[in-house]
Amino acid sequence: MALTSTLTPRPHASRSDISASDKHCVFRCGDAWFSVPAVAVRQLVITPEIVQVPHCHRALVGLGRLRGEFVPIVALGRLLDIDPSNQLPIGDCLLVLEGKCVWSLLISESIALESLETIVSQEAKTESNHNVAIGTAMFQDRIVRVLNPSGLLARAQCVLDQYWSRAEVQPTLPTPPTERNRL
Repeated sequence: MALTSTLTPRPHASRSDISASDKHCVFRCGDAWFSVPAVAVRQLVITPEIVQVPHCHRALVGLGRLRGEFVPIVALGRLLDIDPSNQLPIGDCLLVLEGKCVWSLLISESIALESLETIVSQEAKTESNHNVAIGTAMFQDRIVRVLNPSGLLARAQCVLDQYWSRAEVQPTLPTPPTERNRL
């Protein structure tokens, strides 16, 4: 069993004294509850029209246009392999995250911006942290998986790179001769 530690708000701090870095955006994808640190969230928006990207891994739902820029939209359940369905994921909102780049998660509902007492695993404390989950927390009598936005981004990039690498290796069919080649 891995050792764990607990991150808690400062003792005797009022809710107004808690800094933004202590807060988490709590959201729901299907029946599962998650959170990300609020400092990683750029904005929360209603899902725009989604343009699908052909020949892409199923985790990448497509691209959405937000304020004049195209932002990748990732289905969290598909990225974490907890959604086995082949149906297009349904989400009412985009949780737009910012880090190395701007990207978004398709979510069912944003629940709250709250301080969470997070139980952090030893693996999540490593310096080169590409873990998807930081730990777990309780919110409204529900278990919430606390996610690491940079770990999610690394996972999405890895999944897409592997998918596209396999596609490049597959043999291509010969192209039919053109009229000019037949002469």
